[in-house]
Amino acid sequence: MRVWDIHPGYLSYRSLLGEHSEIHAIYNIVSQKKSGYSNHPETLRWAKNLRLLVHRHDLIVKEMTLRKFNHNSSLLPLPLGSVKDNVNKVLYIDLPETQFEILHKKYTQKNQIGRIPLPVNGSEFWAHHKYSIMGRGYQYYKELQQFLKNRKNYPIGQEHDLIQKIQICMEMQVTFKALNNVIEHLWGYFKNTANLGEKKYFFNLPDPIKKLSFLYELVEKYQQKYLIHSTIFADFLPN
Repeated sequence: MRVWDIHPGYLSYRSLLGEHSEIHAIYNIVSQKKSGYSNHPETLRWAKNLRLLVHRHDLIVKEMTLRKFNHNSSLLPLPLGSVKDNVNKVLYIDLPETQFEILHKKYTQKNQIGRIPLPVNGSEFWAHHKYSIMGRGYQYYKELQQFLKNRKNYPIGQEHDLIQKIQICMEMQVTFKALNNVIEHLWGYFKNTANLGEKKYFFNLPDPIKKLSFLYELVEKYQQKYLIHSTIFADFLPN
């Protein structure tokens, strides 16, 4: 059993669908008090954090939706007061930087790849997440840029501090003001390549989520590799 702690965009389609199944299994074991695998380390670390497990499930579903996978198996809502969640964060079985190393080895052997290539170093990890961070607040984006300024670019296995800083930001709520700022940045990649129909359609869309979804269509159409490898398009899709 394995629930990863890195963005699901990094997962191959097999790992993505496998984790989705594992989340449902863990949820059922804990919520229905089943005995099978109840003492497994992965089950134990989510036993008092089911709401966080549901959050992980929702992010997995967003990534599945982005990759045009079907999804018809929502988690049942938790009855009010039925679960006393731990106020602490879920403990890692393996640190995120170690999870990247595990997947690097696994995917190399099995010739697998996710939507986002596994980062080799800290700068690649930052490039993948930068627009997601900007969507939480431009101040967080600037703070991380300052953290990276004049700093050595380490292999991903040595980037514990950077990964933690980015993952803390990723847990924050998006604001529509910040998201609109991101959309302006993303549109800059297409303002000179999109045709007149696409431009008209984009500017007539009523809300930022629909604009973001359409931007991903443009990303795929015009094969904008840098943006294909961004986490942002899965983060803000409706479930």
